[in-house]
Formats: sequence, C-alpha cells, structure tokens
Amino acid sequence: MTKGDEGHGIQALPHAQKGKSVRVLALGAHPDDVELLCAGTLAHYARQGAQVTVAIFTDGALGSGAPTPAGTAALREAEARRAADVLGAELVWLGLPDGFLYDTRETRTRTVDVLRRARPDIVFAHHPDDYHPDHQAASRLAAAARLLARERALVTGHPATAAVPPLFHLDTLAATHGAPDLWVDITTTMGVKEAMLMEHVSQNSARRARKGSDFVDLARQQAARRGRQADVRYAEAFVCAPAHPATSAADLTPPGITLPYRLASASRSRDAPGREEETG
Repeated sequence: MTKGDEGHGIQALPHAQKGKSVRVLALGAHPDDVELLCAGTLAHYARQGAQVTVAIFTDGALGSGAPTPAGTAALREAEARRAADVLGAELVWLGLPDGFLYDTRETRTRTVDVLRRARPDIVFAHHPDDYHPDHQAASRLAAAARLLARERALVTGHPATAAVPPLFHLDTLAATHGAPDLWVDITTTMGVKEAMLMEHVSQNSARRARKGSDFVDLARQQAARRGRQADVRYAEAFVCAPAHPATSAADLTPPGITLPYRLASASRSRDAPGREEETG
C-alpha cells in the first residue's frame, strides 16, 4: 500500500521465515458455521502451507437430514468431515448437544484441550454478540480457553501451551455485532468456501425447500455484501478480540503468511499507520 492509504487499502504482507509452520484453529458451534463465516480466509492459510484445524462444538442434531436426531447428527458429522477434506484441514468433533451448548467446567476443559491439541498461532471463533445462543457460548468458551490453555496446573490430555494466541471474532449472519474491524479479501478463495458448503447436502436441501435458496447462496450474498464494503468482489469480516491480551490486525499474518485485508475506518489505534507503513 502507499502512504496516505493507511487503514483503507488492501494489504498483502510480505513473506518472512517461509519455513515456519503456522497453525490456525477455527472454532464453530455447529457443522457449517466455519464454512459460512471464515472458510475463505482459512483457504488463504491452507494454500500457504498452514496447518488448519476446524473444531465443531455441537453435533448438529437439531438440523435436518434424517428421521431421528441421532441420524441427523451422524449425517452432519460425515458432511463436516468431507468439508474439512476440501480444505485439507483436521476436523475435531466434540459432539455436544445441539442447542444446549454452555460454558461449564466440563466444556471449558474440553475446549482447553482442543487448543492444546491444535496449538494455534491464530484462533477464529464466534462473536460474543451473535444472535444464536450456541454461538454465544462458543465465543465465551474460546475466549476462556485461550487463556487457560497455558496454565500447567490445569491437566488435560495435551500439554499446556506456551503463549496466548490472538483471537478473531467471526462475522454474524444477522449482523448483530455492529461494524467489523477488518475485512479479508476472499475473491480468489471463494470457490473453496463454496465447495466446502456444498458438502453440507442435508442442510442445503432443507434450506432450499424452505426458502428457495441454499447456504451456498447465502454465503455468496454475505461475502458480496462485505466485499462491497471493502471494495473487492468477496470478503469476510472479523473483529479483533479486545480482551487482554488484545488482538490486532497484524496478528492475522504471522511470519510466512500473506493475507489481503482491509482495515475498517473505525479500527482501534493499535492497528494504525505505523505498522502498515512498515509493511507497505
């Protein structure tokens, strides 16, 4: 980017330490949440050799697809695994009851173990003000677990992490959280996002029967709307977690990763010109 465009131009930060293995974790409340809200961004990481993990909290049993909730849950897990395969990501399936996700001692401990297993450099999770109660609970769990994962006194199946990873809150389909902090240009990865969503056949069929359009259509509309805000064809929106340790837009691009993103005009001062001029 050029001087005078700070906070407004699409940025692609240069590679550094290309041999470093970057790990990315996306936490979703339901099967297809990650695909809807950040798959295009995850595809950017995957294309550059990052290790991507997708963790799903609930079993999706309240969705459509089979005569019984147990059958629907099994079907949705299979669909989620196929979608993760499109991205080349590891899927962690927690299988908790759909519609009844809570921030309890048990679920918090299990979330800590997910972070310890993935050992991410970057975490993506739902926004705390999302419209869905499961999404809200998933957001609280992610925020708590990124701090607790480094506490050695808390014993889980994997060893404690060394640091607290940055956390980016996902967009919401109902736009309940206000303005995003930044947009990632996913024009070149939109095809991957759509291919992942196409694997959720049961949910696409059910939505098409109800509303005349499927989740691929919905994702395309959302990405186009966010793209118009960022002056690109397709984009995904994110909010930097403000809680200590605060996340900044620069955390999107650890050494070895480039990512085209645009800062919103209301971005926090920690994301401001000095950092961008360094990289431009």
